[in-house]
Parts: sequence; structure tokens; C-alpha cells
Amino acid sequence: MDRLTETPRATLTVTADPDRSALVVGLAGELDIASLPDVAPQLDTLLAREAQPVHLDLAGLQFMDSSGVTVLIRIANHFDPVTAGNASPVVARVVQVLGLADRFGLDGA
Repeated sequence: MDRLTETPRATLTVTADPDRSALVVGLAGELDIASLPDVAPQLDTLLAREAQPVHLDLAGLQFMDSSGVTVLIRIANHFDPVTAGNASPVVARVVQVLGLADRFGLDGA
């Protein structure tokens, strides 16, 4: 959380997508070690759900460090299948460099 504005630096939202028969997990902001406390409660609630298909909507994610990658991997290790979309070039590049693009379906990003 930004100490000056009390605004979370990162958010994690979960909605159902009946068209995909999947949960849509939206990640937004700057997902890094400083913002992990902002998303930790929602991540814990998400990971308490039964395994099911998940789609990661990364449209609002502006930055991600190794802590953010850990969040993605925790989600991918719990749910199956996991797909991702709408990644910015910066976020897509991080996923590609780490060799995770195929795992999240971002190889063409």
C-alpha cells in the first residue's frame, strides 16, 4: 500500500467467466515485493478454492518482479489449466525470459 495515499500498489480480483467456464484472475498495478501484502489476502482466498480452469487477465499489470512471478507460479501450481492474456510488453517479456510463456500461453505476446 502506498503509505501516502493508502492506495494499494497492486490488486488481485477474481470473477467467474461463464463463457470460459473459468475463473478470471485480474492482476493490476505493480506486483513486486513491496506490494505483496496488498494482494496476499485475495491470493490466499483464491488458493483455498478447488482446482479449476483459471484465466489470468494481465491488462492492468504494469510491472512485475520475481515476487510477482512467484504469485503467477503459485496460481499455476494450484489450478489447471491456467492461461493468461492482455499482458503488456514489459510483463510478457519477463514471462518469456523466464521460460514460462508456454505455460501461460503468452508465447506470441
